[in-house]
Amino acid sequence: MTSKKKILPVLFLLISHFLIAQRVGIGGYSELSIYLPPGFSIQAAETDGRAFQLRNDVAPVSVIFRLYNKGRYASAKEALSSSLKSLNTEFDLDSVKWRGQEAGIATFSVTLGNEELAGIAESALLPGDKSAVVVITWCPAEQFENLTAYMVSILDSLTIDAGSYFEAGICTNYIFPPEEETVPVKLNIAGKTINSVLKKNDVEAAQYVVEREYQATLLYSKDSRWQEAWERYYKMIFKDSFKRLQRVSFDVYNVLSPFCVDETDLAQKLLTWTQSFSYERSKTQSDFACLPSLLLGGGSDCDSRSLLLTVFLRQMNQDAVFMVSAYYAHALAAFVSTHPGHSFSYNDKDYLMGETTAPVSWGMIDSAQDDQSKWIFVDFP
Repeated sequence: MTSKKKILPVLFLLISHFLIAQRVGIGGYSELSIYLPPGFSIQAAETDGRAFQLRNDVAPVSVIFRLYNKGRYASAKEALSSSLKSLNTEFDLDSVKWRGQEAGIATFSVTLGNEELAGIAESALLPGDKSAVVVITWCPAEQFENLTAYMVSILDSLTIDAGSYFEAGICTNYIFPPEEETVPVKLNIAGKTINSVLKKNDVEAAQYVVEREYQATLLYSKDSRWQEAWERYYKMIFKDSFKRLQRVSFDVYNVLSPFCVDETDLAQKLLTWTQSFSYERSKTQSDFACLPSLLLGGGSDCDSRSLLLTVFLRQMNQDAVFMVSAYYAHALAAFVSTHPGHSFSYNDKDYLMGETTAPVSWGMIDSAQDDQSKWIFVDFP
C-alpha cells in the first residue's frame, strides 16, 4: 500500500480511537468497524481514509485495512486475491459463508528484505453497496504460531453490519461452520421446564473463542493497558456467544414472561437460576467455562455465570452490563431497574448489581466489595 505523508485529520481521530482499543466506524460506513487490541499506531495511510496500515507496540503484529470502491470486485475472494498478489505474497485462499454471503480467508507468507513474514487475511462485501473490505495481518514467520490467536482475534473483530456485532467472526465460522444438527437443552427456571436447542458444535466453537481471546489478552498481563485488554476479552466472548444463545433466550422468555410481574421479576428469576449452578473452576487455561456449556449443565464460576446472565438480559431488551474486578477477583451482572436496592452509577444510570454466587436478590452485594472504583464496567452494543 502506498504511504502518504499528508494524512487527513479525521484519520488521526480514527487511529486515536484504535490506540485505546475502541471499536469505531471506518470510511463513512457506520457499521463497518474493527476492534483492535490496545497498542496499535498508524504506519501509513491513504488520504481518503479508506486504507491504512498499523503496527502494535506489544506484539510484532501489523495490520492493513483496505476498503475498495463498490463495483471494483465481484466477490470477496477476488478482492482478497488481488490484494495479496499486489503484496507479492504466496497464499492459500478459501471461502467461507458469513453473514449470508461468501467471505474470503487466506494464510500467506512473504519476504520483505531479509525478513520472512507470515500472516492471515480476510475479506467481505458490505451488504449495502457491495464495497469490498480486506483485512490483512502478519508477524515474523518464526513467531506465527505464538501470535496466531492474536491475529485471528483481530480478524474476528470485523463488523460489516449491525448483526455482525452479535455473531462469530469470519475465522471462527471457517473453523467451526454452523451446523444444522442440534443438541437438546432442558432448563428448569422458577419451576418452569423450558426445552430448547443449541447447535451441535456451539460448545466447542465457543470454548475455542474463549481460549483464543485469553491467549491474546495474556500479552497485556504486565502492560499498563491490561484493563482495556481485559474488557475486550469479555466483549469478544459476548460477540461470539450472543447468537449461539439467542434461541435458548427466546424460549426462556416465552415460557417465563407470562408469569412475571415486570422486568425485574423476570430478572430475579434468571438471577436465582444462575445462583443454582454448580460451582466448578474450568480446567482450561482461561479458567472460564464458555456460555453454551452452562446451559448443558457444565460447571461455572462467577464470571461465566454473570456474563451469561448479562447476555440473556440484553437479549430480552434490558439495559444490562457486566462488571468485573481484579481487586476483588469477582464478577457481577448489573441492570437498570426502578426497584429498590443498592446500585452503582454508570453512564448516568443506576444499575442494580446481581450476585450470581449467593442466594440474594438484585441490589445486594457483599459490603466488602462495595467500592465502585474497584469495578470495571463492560458494556456491549
